[in-house]
Amino acid sequence: MGRVAGIITQVKAGRASVACGASAQTGCAACASGRGCGWQRRDQDRRLEIDAWSGSRMLEPGDTVEIEVDDAGLLLAACRLYLPPLCGVLAGPLLLRIAGLEEGVAPLLAAACGLGLGALVARRWTRNGVPVRWRAATRTDGDSSRP
Repeated sequence: MGRVAGIITQVKAGRASVACGASAQTGCAACASGRGCGWQRRDQDRRLEIDAWSGSRMLEPGDTVEIEVDDAGLLLAACRLYLPPLCGVLAGPLLLRIAGLEEGVAPLLAAACGLGLGALVARRWTRNGVPVRWRAATRTDGDSSRP
């Protein structure tokens, strides 16, 4: 199970925006070393929106949360993202070969069309993203009196 710590940056309409990056003091080792991870690309913070209710209280800006991603869910999301374009690239020329129309640049065009169709399918299929679980940790400003 992958875990990463993030900091609540803002709360609007019951949704909390979580930022994970090198600024997160309890972030993962990749963030701390500056290498980045799936949450951080080219020095840009990655943001995620979560429900702002943490048990009996509402999360506030500055709160630290620990986000967990199940490995099986992450693998399923990767399959949904990469398999449709791959299948499209392979199926396009295969269908032309079965039909007997494999002359010239037709297989290349069929592969490009299959890739495009597969990318559209993957985009629609992965629209909701990977399901994450989270739990509130501590406040970053040193306020330890709150739960």
